[in-house]
Order: sequence, then C-alpha cells, then structure tokens
Amino acid sequence: MSVFVTVGSTGFDELVDVVTTASFLSALKSLGYSSIVVQYGSSEKVYSRNVSQLPNDSITMQGYTYKSSIDDDMKRASLIISHAGSGSMLQALRLHKRLIVVSNTSLMDNHQVELAQAMQQKNYCCCSDPNGLVDAIRDASTREMAPFPNPATEAFTELLDHHMGFH
Repeated sequence: MSVFVTVGSTGFDELVDVVTTASFLSALKSLGYSSIVVQYGSSEKVYSRNVSQLPNDSITMQGYTYKSSIDDDMKRASLIISHAGSGSMLQALRLHKRLIVVSNTSLMDNHQVELAQAMQQKNYCCCSDPNGLVDAIRDASTREMAPFPNPATEAFTELLDHHMGFH
C-alpha cells in the first residue's frame, strides 16, 4: 500500500515536517504501508532536512516540488493526504481514494476548513491537523467512506438550454 501527500501550489511546512519524520514513517509501516510520495511544493528545505536524517530501514520515500499533473501519483496511491484546496480534494475524491484533508490554517480564511469539514460530515473524507495525522490514518483505514458522486455534467447544459429558451 502506498501514500501520496500533496501540499498544492504553496508550501505547508507543518505537514511536510510531520510526514517526513521517522516516527510517522514507522507508524505508516506498522499500518501496512510500504511507500510514500510527497509533493512538497515550496517546503523543500523541511523535506530535505528531515529526509537526510531518516534511518535506512524506513519505508520507500520519493518527493518532488511540482509536476504538471499529480493524477498518476493519486491513482497509484492507496491513501491520499492532501491540503484543503478544493481542486486537490475533488481530484482525489473523483478517483474514489481514501482521503485525509489537512487544513493549513496559517494560509487562509475558513472557507477551506469549512469545505473540508462539510466533506467529512458527508463521510467522503477524514479531516486532521498535522499532529493528529497518525490517528486520522487509523480512522480512515477502518471507516467505511461514502462514495463521492460523479459530477452531473448534463446539469449545466440543461440549465443553459432552459435559460436560452431551447426547452
């Protein structure tokens, strides 16, 4: 099983700091995970510092700043840990992956937190802060998540047709 972590287009030092520690990786290993890929954005210093201090018996880890598309990384992952940006959340949910959303409260107003909490209330994902991540992974691993509905692509066309008087 594998984990994919994404911080989006900015950095998220607190999240990158947690997911690149020996204790976190050991907890992942004990839960059956064998690899982790971290898209760390502008948190490269935190990533590099922590990875250089990891023991050799840690799980397999890869990391990068940015890619034009993270879709393949998300598809390969058993579990996705994402910042609370709506684009990343929806991308993970549309792939029907287990998702833990970690809000970066230092970056934003409450709209991202509110969206993440609304998705959790509908049982599409779990929410956490960086320090509660191991417990959130345990919860996400055992919780039966609701399937995220496919987008109703015809709704816009129907609305536009109605508005233009075609119906």
